[in-house]
Amino acid sequence: MQDIVAMSTVEAEYIACSEASREGKWLLQLCKDIKHNKNNKNNNNNKNNKNNKTKPLSILCDNEGALAHITSGVIKSRMKHIDVCYHNNQDLHERGIVNYPWLSTDENVADILTKALGTQKPDKFNKAMGVW
Repeated sequence: MQDIVAMSTVEAEYIACSEASREGKWLLQLCKDIKHNKNNKNNNNNKNNKNNKTKPLSILCDNEGALAHITSGVIKSRMKHIDVCYHNNQDLHERGIVNYPWLSTDENVADILTKALGTQKPDKFNKAMGVW
């Protein structure tokens, strides 16, 4: 849930990507900690490989404006009022922890939860979510 009111869909998607990145980073760290504890329990410490880099977490977004702000790292004057805590997505992207691929609106399953759709998309998205 957002604590602020976004002035545009670009801002709303930017903030949503930031929140998703924060949660995703937390989940990645949790998985890493669980794996580390499991390895310690099994005495497999000799198999630690520092070259074993995890691939970036993908956060899908269908707003090209929000993606441009995230990947360019440039904060335009219209985005300056957004709280600094929401700009973490740029840092996570630069460090290769999170990747932000563009997703076509026609393929965005989450739209069924946020938008009024025609007759064909709800059936398609219900199938994709396993609610069929």
